[in-house]
Amino acid sequence: MAHRRSLIAIILLAACLHGLGIARTLLPAQDGLKLIRFARQFQSDPWADVVRGADVHPLYPALVAMVEPPVAAAIGEGADAWRIAAQLVAALASLVLLIPVYFLTEAIFDRRVAFIAAGVLALLPRVAEVGRETLGDSLGLVATFLTIWLAARALRSGDWRFAAGAGVAGGLGYLARPEAILLPAVIGLAWLVDRVRPSIPARPRAALALSLMLLIPSIVIGGYATIKGGLSEKVSLRNAAGLGPQATLVRPVPQPVPRGLDDPRWDFSPKEETDHIAIRGLGQAFRRIFGRWWEELAWFFAVMTAWGIARRRAVRQAIGCEGASQGPAIEARLLGILAIVYLAALLRHSATLGYLSGRHVLPLVVASIPWAAAGTYLCCRRIGELLRLPPRGARVARFAALAFPLGLSIAVQMNPSHSNHLSRWGHWSAGRWLADHAAPGEKVLDTRGWAQFVSRLPGYDYWHVRQALTDSALAYVLVGVDELRATSARGETLRALLSFAGTPLADFPSSPDDPTPAVVIYRFHRPVSWEGIAR
Repeated sequence: MAHRRSLIAIILLAACLHGLGIARTLLPAQDGLKLIRFARQFQSDPWADVVRGADVHPLYPALVAMVEPPVAAAIGEGADAWRIAAQLVAALASLVLLIPVYFLTEAIFDRRVAFIAAGVLALLPRVAEVGRETLGDSLGLVATFLTIWLAARALRSGDWRFAAGAGVAGGLGYLARPEAILLPAVIGLAWLVDRVRPSIPARPRAALALSLMLLIPSIVIGGYATIKGGLSEKVSLRNAAGLGPQATLVRPVPQPVPRGLDDPRWDFSPKEETDHIAIRGLGQAFRRIFGRWWEELAWFFAVMTAWGIARRRAVRQAIGCEGASQGPAIEARLLGILAIVYLAALLRHSATLGYLSGRHVLPLVVASIPWAAAGTYLCCRRIGELLRLPPRGARVARFAALAFPLGLSIAVQMNPSHSNHLSRWGHWSAGRWLADHAAPGEKVLDTRGWAQFVSRLPGYDYWHVRQALTDSALAYVLVGVDELRATSARGETLRALLSFAGTPLADFPSSPDDPTPAVVIYRFHRPVSWEGIAR
């Protein structure tokens, strides 16, 4: 019961932090707008058509569509209901993630180290952020590590129920995030290691368990591929291989630009090119991944991870584990193989696309948590021994050593610049303005999409700017001041378009405390001809 109480305490703390974060959020993540759009389609269109038309995996939007009606019944229909529904799904997945990570760590070490692991996981800023954003990353993480936990129990006991649970979790993981397709390979490799190592006793009915854990995800993946017509859901990834600071996205567009805008100088790229240096080659990809992993573990826990791996036997001896000198538990092998397989896939992904975000390394971060907790436990224990404190004083010292980095993490999460998304306040205000001033039937072109989301007006994002420019109902263009000031070809195009066919109506600051305009709304006057824009 003690381990259950400690886990419940961590879950309640994480739930409170998520609740505060949700309450202080104005708008979804920009990628979340697309997920919410597909969630809306699940409520109105045949689900198979939505899956075929989406460039995201369907589980997260489908769950958002299910959660939105009760949220709307409680707070009213509108943009806030969809945002909160999406955040609740992500937050619940983040809370459930604590359970498999806790029990994986307990199986490798003990409940004391598992308690530290759950606390570290709950308070790492990036992990906490995706747990309350409108993104499916936390759902993919919980499916991944629930699969690993159940697979370990199935391989150890041969119980078909654990194997079936791992297979279902792996299949659902693939419906949430594409990287879950690696899980059957991870489980198969772990089984092979058990077979070829003579020091590991034969596990009962492991082959039957393995068959279920491979068959069920294969059925799910095959069904999805049949409906979708392919294994990869992300059209953007297939087209993004040309993206980067030195490249431009090129894709076939069925809607041509109007005459006069077909000059090569005009750039209608959906986003401003990133100023990050593109990744070139496997070596640079590895350095970038390692840097991101180090950063997302708040460097302290990255050091503790290395210490926990290096001193694994010392940790097991310190906590009084039986067989402390034996090889790693099946849970440790599964996590290690997962890290190796995922790292190989991430290296290829980064080197091919030239891009890496903090979210991409989160499976590596979570897989490191048990050893980060072990290193932290050993470090705190040695501090008590060096200070020669009595048992009670040693416990206090260990608590103080843990409280400092964890308290710092809470402070970072609750910092308004980190959790309140004040940079979106201008778009939120612009959306409210549009809702109050736009006439029925008028449409808006919103380069970022947030104001259109708030206003609930029909319109376009900048991926569909060509269609927008040919629509006679287009009445407003909303653009960020930073986009207008950009020295790129895209910025030059925006300035020319709005100078030729737009009249500024209102501007809004990025936060209520800073009067500097950050977002501008233009009245759009569709010209008879764009021929004079080049002059």
